[in-house]
Formats: sequence, C-alpha cells, structure tokens
Amino acid sequence: MAARSKLAVVAREAGVSVSTVSKVLRAYPDVAPATRARVRDVLRQRGYSGEVSAAGSGQLPAALVDVVLASQATARAGAVLSTFDEEARRTGLSIVVTTVVPDQPVPRHWLDQVSARGTRGVVGLRVDFTSAQLGYLAAHDVPCVVISPPSGRAPRCATTLALGNDLRETARRVLATLTGQ
Repeated sequence: MAARSKLAVVAREAGVSVSTVSKVLRAYPDVAPATRARVRDVLRQRGYSGEVSAAGSGQLPAALVDVVLASQATARAGAVLSTFDEEARRTGLSIVVTTVVPDQPVPRHWLDQVSARGTRGVVGLRVDFTSAQLGYLAAHDVPCVVISPPSGRAPRCATTLALGNDLRETARRVLATLTGQ
C-alpha cells in the first residue's frame, strides 16, 4: 500500500485530513493537542511504532530535555546549566534551554515548541508554569520536574525538588525522574 493511501486510512479513522496526519507525523506545532492525540491513538492502533521525527525519517526523536529558567545571568544559573548539560550528555540526552523573564509565567508559545520537538521531559528552574501548561504536559505524558518554584507551591502533576548544593546529584535525580531510571 502506498504511503499516501496509508495516511488516508489513518486520516479517515481519526476524522482529520491527510495533511493533518502528515503534520502530526512531522511534529508540526499547529495541530491542536486533542487532534494530535486522536491521530497518535489511531497510529498506535494501526501498529505504527514510536514517533516520527520532524524530518519524517521514521527515526525516534532526539533525546531532548527542555530546561526553563528565570534567568541565566547569575553565576549559579550558569553552574546549574553547565552541570545539567554534562549529566545529560553522559546519559545520551541533550538539553534545550529557554530563559524567561523572572516573576513572569512561562510564555504560551513555549508549549508549542515543546510539542513540536517531542521533548522527553521538562525541567523548570525557579519558574512557575501555568495550570494549563502543566495539564498539557501531564496529558501528553511529558514528565516535569520543578526545582525551587518562586511561588513555593508544589504543582500536583509535577515532581518538585529543592535546588541542593550538590548540583551534580540534583541533575542526576532530575534526569532519572524524567527518564524513569
């Protein structure tokens, strides 16, 4: 069966267009979360394994972890990022860093980028995610670890840790939580 006709079968079963199925397979961010989930469910039911990379090559997505922090202008933030990067590389992961304005919520567009990248997990360092962002991550099985949120509130759908003095141990604990190891 040709690829286009396979996409048509998935599209019909998911109740969407062939182009929408293609966008989901290529991880385009302009697909509504509910639609993306419905298409992925049909893909799983039809025996498609894993995810398809943004290039559509059929390979698993890159092993990315998103790190969101309020500012990297401090020496402490630089040390945290450097340690997370070293530990991530040691375990075969790469990090994507997003900085946000201190005391401001993480912007909405960030979530679209996380969805498009197919990130394996999210680390929030001294940031507060909105309820909608945390709900989206939970609904899409994207683990989230929040370290020292400025509000002091521990979100229910995320693991919350304090930023300890041993940055390497903190990084190891966070990455183990995100990867389930």
